[in-house]
Amino acid sequence: MRVLISGGGIAGLTLAYWLNRYRIPALVIEQAGNIRQEGYGLDFYGTGYDVAERMGILDTLREQQIQVESIPYVDARGKHITALDTKLMQKVLHGKYLALMHGTLEDALYQAVANDVEIRYNSTITAVKNEAEGMIVTFNDGTSEIFDILVGADGIHSRTRRLAFGPDERFQQYLGCYFACYPLPDRYGIGHFRKNYVEPGRTAIAYNTNHEGEIVAFFMYKTPDVGFIPHEQRLPLLRKAFAGMGWVTQNLLEDAPASEAIFMDTVSQIQMPTWHQGRVVLVGDACGCPTALSGQGASMAVGGAYILAEALHEERDYTAAFQRYEQAVKPHVEQRQKNARTTIKTFIPKSQTRLVTQRLFMKLLLREAFSGILLRQFGAQSILPEPHSV
Repeated sequence: MRVLISGGGIAGLTLAYWLNRYRIPALVIEQAGNIRQEGYGLDFYGTGYDVAERMGILDTLREQQIQVESIPYVDARGKHITALDTKLMQKVLHGKYLALMHGTLEDALYQAVANDVEIRYNSTITAVKNEAEGMIVTFNDGTSEIFDILVGADGIHSRTRRLAFGPDERFQQYLGCYFACYPLPDRYGIGHFRKNYVEPGRTAIAYNTNHEGEIVAFFMYKTPDVGFIPHEQRLPLLRKAFAGMGWVTQNLLEDAPASEAIFMDTVSQIQMPTWHQGRVVLVGDACGCPTALSGQGASMAVGGAYILAEALHEERDYTAAFQRYEQAVKPHVEQRQKNARTTIKTFIPKSQTRLVTQRLFMKLLLREAFSGILLRQFGAQSILPEPHSV
């Protein structure tokens, strides 16, 4: 069996690691020129944490984790309204929690496979053809190769999904918001906190990274879906959407880098009736994408890749493996997607009345007495089967 993994991000690199452990040959292709160091912060716990532990990369991740004292909600003047203490998070999650930058996790996964798995950068798929002898894949350099299985691990805007399953609009569900982020020097006294300021229809967040003195400015706002926003339009659009907003929001926008450095995308989910078709299967955001609001995108990508690799190792044919993987993972992804759709209603309230309600709810919920509710909301239960020796 020979596997092509389209996408050298979190899901693709995790899958490559475990396929190599199971002695299943794999090739990873990635459209970027090299491993990506940019990105936003993420909470890493639950299933993903357990997979990282089995891979032996937890110490590497701990060394580069973001030091966050708490996650406060502030008012227009910066005064704390309430806060989620990260010590409480650690207790609720039984110590299995890391705050990481996206690039930190991706780099650790890359280092775990770099010497064992071929990775081709600046490489994409332009055509696929399912034949009896295998999947014929044509690349952007004009060459073609035959693989037994093609795995789409290329994110929410998956090219593999479009080629094998159809256009994005069949599966992408817009949740009514856009988000944007970019790094800045900390001139605003953010420190080791993840500060949140909310107004009706819009949220501004600033949090420290794993580089001392650096923060990420993160914005999310309600708006009709206008599709892809060109880089040169991003900063003017953000400044218009967040005009007049309190706290340090205007300073964050005034100090923003050029539009080309701003990451911006829709808050969307991928909802599909099935994740596999013929010799093609999808993993991670390419088929699920619970969104950043779930706090579980990276974790479920890592977990899904682990379970897919195990199924390919243990099942006699790829169809049975695909079915086993989908049955094991899809219900959990769908539940986390459902949680995210609920969260967005409180994360960005529509009105001042709902904002007041949100603040009261947060003051009540972010306490140890409600740790059971927090655990369910985090979606922290691991979906992994018991480990097998490999």
